[in-house]
Amino acid sequence: MEILADSIKCNGCVNNIKVGLKKEEGVSNVTVDIDTGKVKFDYEGAKERKFFVKILDELGFPEKGKRNRFKIFGR
Repeated sequence: MEILADSIKCNGCVNNIKVGLKKEEGVSNVTVDIDTGKVKFDYEGAKERKFFVKILDELGFPEKGKRNRFKIFGR
């Protein structure tokens, strides 16, 4: 599975993504490219892609082009 995510800036971000995704049973081989925002991993199970998009969003790395995680001026 592959998801393009925003806000990946450093190896700490990469580690948070790897730890967060590996908590889910069936996830393996997680790789993250800081430059492109590409999060790639293998998954064996019945959960849909949107489930993993939500996990990344909750970790602070929303799918590219979907939303801005920062609230500005109370919006």
